[in-house]
Amino acid sequence: MEFFDWMNFPQYFLEAFLQANSAEEYIGMQRMGLFISLAVAGGLYLIGHILGGIGLYTIAKREGIKHPWLGFLPFANTWYTGKIAGEANFFGQKMKRSGLYAMLAEILYVLLETFLVVITVLLLRPEFYEVTVNEASGIATVKFMPSYLPNSLRWAADVSLYCEIVSYLMWFVVLIFFCVMFMAFYRKYYARSPFLMVFLSVVLPARGFTIFAVRNNHAVNYNEYMRRKMDQYARNNGPYGNGPYNGPYSNGPYNGPYGNGPYNGQSGGTGAHEEPFSDFGGAGGTDAGKGAENKPEDDPFSDF
Repeated sequence: MEFFDWMNFPQYFLEAFLQANSAEEYIGMQRMGLFISLAVAGGLYLIGHILGGIGLYTIAKREGIKHPWLGFLPFANTWYTGKIAGEANFFGQKMKRSGLYAMLAEILYVLLETFLVVITVLLLRPEFYEVTVNEASGIATVKFMPSYLPNSLRWAADVSLYCEIVSYLMWFVVLIFFCVMFMAFYRKYYARSPFLMVFLSVVLPARGFTIFAVRNNHAVNYNEYMRRKMDQYARNNGPYGNGPYNGPYSNGPYNGPYGNGPYNGQSGGTGAHEEPFSDFGGAGGTDAGKGAENKPEDDPFSDF
């Protein structure tokens, strides 16, 4: 899927500078643009695919999940991501096979996009295009003419249109299943900001890079993480932190003898708050009482 997403970037850029005065020149530029797009997309896809495979392999080995080499196989790595993510939430309903559904939708989408590329190559012939020149500006416009197609290729124009419509619909289906799957995955391995990671992995074709970035993070319980986060927020911003009692008891007349007086720091308590997120570390999976070497990862891209 990412391969065709990467193809769009150079194609959009090249279309902005595409200006031809004849059908032959237009077809030559289109073929060159298609070749450049395929080369760029292939290189970026390969890099992301390898990094994502390393990320899935690392997580699977640490979690004891069988067959970690599946993270390097196209399509199978999508299913394997869902397997590692575990149970997902699909509009309030539990989904146990989000990776399988995402993989099947991805396969159909890739087949449609591949078929569209083949049809595009078949129709890139100058005799199928008409050139019109604006007399005022002198700018030439090249337009595809389905009526110029021979009988043996008449089907290609109609099929191309229908396949393009179905491809858009399939892209939407893939988007839904990928969002469901990756939300479960990043809630587990980057609870700090799963929505950002889902955006980078689904809307943008960077899932290989994001999976690689969180490969050292240990699995956490997202609901427990959010509960502790809300508890900490309540302690810091409740009525005794910034509420009506903040003045007289924090900075008021009792601040001296009881705040900075002989009893300050000498009570029976420890004088320090327990860290509520000690169990939700990044690389190293911090637990309460561990050293500084196991502090949570604030930035999953620190290795780049």
